[in-house]
Amino acid sequence: MVKVALVGCGGMARHHAKTLAELPDAELVAFADPVTEQVEKFQKEHAPKAKGYAGFEELMDSPPGGLDAVVLVTPHTQHYGQSKAALEAGLHVLVEKPMVTSSEHAYDLWKTAEGSGKVLGIAFNAPYTPKYGWVAGKRDAGELGAIRVVNGWLSQRWLYGTRGKWRQDPAMSGGGQMYDSGAHVFNGIMWLVNDPVVEVGCFYDKCDSPVDINGVAIMKFQNGAMASVAIGGSTPSFIVGIQVMTENFVVTTDSYGGSLEVLDLERNTTTPEIEESDAPGAGTPQGNFIDAILGREEIKSNVRHGVMLSALMDALYESGDSGELVQVTPVPETVG
Repeated sequence: MVKVALVGCGGMARHHAKTLAELPDAELVAFADPVTEQVEKFQKEHAPKAKGYAGFEELMDSPPGGLDAVVLVTPHTQHYGQSKAALEAGLHVLVEKPMVTSSEHAYDLWKTAEGSGKVLGIAFNAPYTPKYGWVAGKRDAGELGAIRVVNGWLSQRWLYGTRGKWRQDPAMSGGGQMYDSGAHVFNGIMWLVNDPVVEVGCFYDKCDSPVDINGVAIMKFQNGAMASVAIGGSTPSFIVGIQVMTENFVVTTDSYGGSLEVLDLERNTTTPEIEESDAPGAGTPQGNFIDAILGREEIKSNVRHGVMLSALMDALYESGDSGELVQVTPVPETVG
């Protein structure tokens, strides 16, 4: 049984708590959040016997006996310090996206994770799903053919839903819509292409907010593939997609692994039949995290993906600020 503490009891944490509570090999033993009422609510709804803490530091100072892992659902700029401290304390870590908000922190966390021997996973959705697994299998078997061009897009009323909250405070978010919901799109593209980005260009608009709201990016990968991404954060409704164009197919999916269509050379569009398990936690970051701790499988969104995203985002913001194309040092194969 893997004993888990959930750090952060806000909106996103509800899904984590619900999924973890359903896993037969996981036990929620602690909740930590500065808002006492939230901790009490999570105890009542998900694990009445779990201990309550007034925050991450209190949890680390006096953890429950036998604690194995933490799940961090906290503001973005807190991820680095909390993940590092937890790993150094001998705990496995599942951290909400983005892993960190700078390349310097990303590389340091990679070294910390390597030295700790503990599992570090990132709670992106798509990489854990059977649909992304199907695409990766075809890619690795050479059946997709060379990836040529990728398109990604996201529309969301992010500006209005996050106004006055920490996501629009650069000190806590590390960036705006591109680093929040947009991170799912960027990570999904890099995970599917499975190659480092080497050059980027970016424009963004803050829409009178402290952070970026709308953004457009172009990306060139080390293997020659190219991508364009449009992120709209002041738009009417939520819609998201990723289209991977190879020499043999056009694969259309999304940044959450919820859809998949394949167009072939004869212009036939099919929806692949993919076997999906109905076991608790199957196809989720939480289920894979527990299985990775128990040695059953590898973590599917690991520290390498966190480093690649941070390198990309640093370059995108640099390009947006300078108005110039920015070269990105490729993340070495040894990372991750």
